Amino acid sequence: MEDLIKTIETFLAYSDEKLEELSEKNQRLRENDGKENQK
Repeated sequence: MEDLIKTIETFLAYSDEKLEELSEKNQRLRENDGKENQK
């Protein structure tokens, strides 16, 4: 049971990291799109 909890904690931490990474990428893409559209 302890292993399962560890696994879930690791998974959640990993997910948070990935989400942060993806939102940063999205932010950058949005900024780039904005610049493209202003031309």
